[in-house]
Amino acid sequence: MIKIVYITKRGKQISEQIKKVLDYFYYENKVENIKDFKINGDEKGFIFIMATGIVLRKFLDKIKNDKFKDPFVIVCNEKKELIPLLSNHLGRGNYFSKLIANHINGRVIFTTATDVNGKIGIDELSKILFLETPKRKDILKINKKILEEDINLIVPKHWKIKNLNGYKISYHDKYDVIVDNKIKLKPLRICVGIGARKNIERYKVFWAIKKGLFLRSIPIWRVDAFATVEDKKDERGILETINKFKKPLFIFKKEEINEVYKKINLEKSEFVYKNIGVYGVSEPASILAVKKLTDKNYENIELLLKKFKKDGVTVAISTEQ
Repeated sequence: MIKIVYITKRGKQISEQIKKVLDYFYYENKVENIKDFKINGDEKGFIFIMATGIVLRKFLDKIKNDKFKDPFVIVCNEKKELIPLLSNHLGRGNYFSKLIANHINGRVIFTTATDVNGKIGIDELSKILFLETPKRKDILKINKKILEEDINLIVPKHWKIKNLNGYKISYHDKYDVIVDNKIKLKPLRICVGIGARKNIERYKVFWAIKKGLFLRSIPIWRVDAFATVEDKKDERGILETINKFKKPLFIFKKEEINEVYKKINLEKSEFVYKNIGVYGVSEPASILAVKKLTDKNYENIELLLKKFKKDGVTVAISTEQ
């Protein structure tokens, strides 16, 4: 949950604009007046439409705890200038600031050295490329070094990366990312679950997947696998689309799909259950695909994009944590 907090009438107007952006990108959010605002402790981030001083004095000490786990904090003034204040990289404060600014005709004011100098720190790199989180000592070392020189970055050869500010990119046959010739970061597995009505057209599956990946800024080359339920194993629209993407497609049994609903609190559809015997397809299928590739427990798998519907197709995206 992302909370958007305002004080003034103008602040409320900007809050509603921000909410529309987050709604479009399927990020759970809520607008609150400062009088009603409470910190629950499970928020993904906070966007305060008010003076920085109010946030620093009144709320920041109640939010900050650990650089690696803190939710992001963004302050926005009434000129739509957004300042990422806390957890800019690992918490994705920078990402949300830029996303919002681009859609409300706003501007981002950066304060961290790497961002001000147009460089991508290793901690932010890990979020952009969906990598495991770097160690604290490596973040400090690389982010200091990158201000003075470009750093070697070695990525898998099928990754279509050409330019990243602050890095000299080369490729290898391994499925690891190497930073500065010695820091190895494991790419997190990303899987897309697909559900669709019977006899769905291929182009509808294709564009639903593309839209889902767009919503989470994931290029197709970064996807490791697709997944669906056994009832869809012969669905031509799905099979032909996945074949075009040249990615593996995992087929899961109904019993496996329903087992996920016993372990995780996912939205259930009685309509889908009456038709094919499961409460949903895309969300549990994406989770099972990640589990299959990583053998991670359910609590270590994150649903990046909840069920997204488009033209008779449902798409969900999961990754390991």
